Amino acid sequence: MHEDKNFCQIHVHISSLDRPGILAEALGSVVNCDWNVLDIKQFVFNGLLNLSLLLGGSKSTLPNVLKDSLEKWAKKSDIVVQVLPWKKNFRPEASYQYRSVVTLIGPNLSSNVFLDLTQTFSTHDINILRIEQLDYIEHHVIEIVIGSKHDRSTVDILNALVQFKEKFSVDIAVQEDTTFRRNKRLIVFDADMTFIQCEIIDELGKIAGVGSQMKEITQRAMNGELDFKIALFERVKLLAGLSITKLEDLYKRIPITPGAKDLVRILQYLGYRIAIVSGGFQFFIDRLKDDYGLNYGFANQLEVVDGRLTGKVIGEIIDGYSKEQILLSIAEQEGFSLKQVVAVGDGANDIHMLARAGLGIAFNAKSIVQKHANAGINQSNLELILYFLGISGKELQELRIVSKLPSKADW
Repeated sequence: MHEDKNFCQIHVHISSLDRPGILAEALGSVVNCDWNVLDIKQFVFNGLLNLSLLLGGSKSTLPNVLKDSLEKWAKKSDIVVQVLPWKKNFRPEASYQYRSVVTLIGPNLSSNVFLDLTQTFSTHDINILRIEQLDYIEHHVIEIVIGSKHDRSTVDILNALVQFKEKFSVDIAVQEDTTFRRNKRLIVFDADMTFIQCEIIDELGKIAGVGSQMKEITQRAMNGELDFKIALFERVKLLAGLSITKLEDLYKRIPITPGAKDLVRILQYLGYRIAIVSGGFQFFIDRLKDDYGLNYGFANQLEVVDGRLTGKVIGEIIDGYSKEQILLSIAEQEGFSLKQVVAVGDGANDIHMLARAGLGIAFNAKSIVQKHANAGINQSNLELILYFLGISGKELQELRIVSKLPSKADW
């Protein structure tokens, strides 16, 4: 198709105190001067209107006639109007085509935070395309759409922000700017120190009188210093002879991570499928699954004989590789793209599943885990995950209310 040399495009930018009718008045001049609206963007910030129109027409329609009409209207209405040429070299953002979304959560995102962040972006030739504040009441949450000239992975961008993250107390996520960012459908949780606030096997060790030995092995395994299977077998041996009633007693006092209950209820309302995939024990995961109405629960099976643990694990061992395969299997079974999957975990055995998910969140995680995730939360509040899904503070308040209402099936 040959380019029409007689075709012309112009950009009209209008700013003023907001009131009803401004767009209608501007369009009156546009229509009277025989121009067509090709694109339009408008937003109001603190009562100030910002309106941009991309107009197309024939050079014979005389841009100066439209400009004179708009400027006459603007002067009479106390409005600022600019009529600008529209050419590719006037659109520097077009070359920054590889787009990502950076979400920041902090108690107070000060000017120093923004200064350091924007300087970091500038140093790496990353262009800021849009900034939106998702919340500033419960938490300060900012969502930033950025563009790069070259294809950068989310991990690359996070690596560029390493010093920034170390300097300021912020939680951060970097995601590809695609339709899947706000279209997640499956979330997979680790259990110990993620969905619940303890290492169950360590608590069992305390009950069995081997707490210090147990904790040392657990820490080495979660830091990636010891093979998970070896660590599991060593720790389970220490539990030989423990009565199953002790496990029942322990479950009743397991601390659930703050925000977990509300997060699950809201995600269920939004139609999510929810799974726990744990290197812990099925005894506890089955109960969490039932109590919270989760869709899936996978963990290791302890052997029990005559009401007591034998010190052995039976069946397939759920290690880091198994967690990854289970995540893949659930996504395939449900018919979801991996870009629609969220994974949340804290230990070295979670690294593989975090890496495969569209959004992998290192939750109060070891440093080795944070290096392999494209998001991190270092506060004990699972509900913060909702901000990474693009949900604003206002939407969150509404979801808290409607997700508590009975469904039609309950009426």
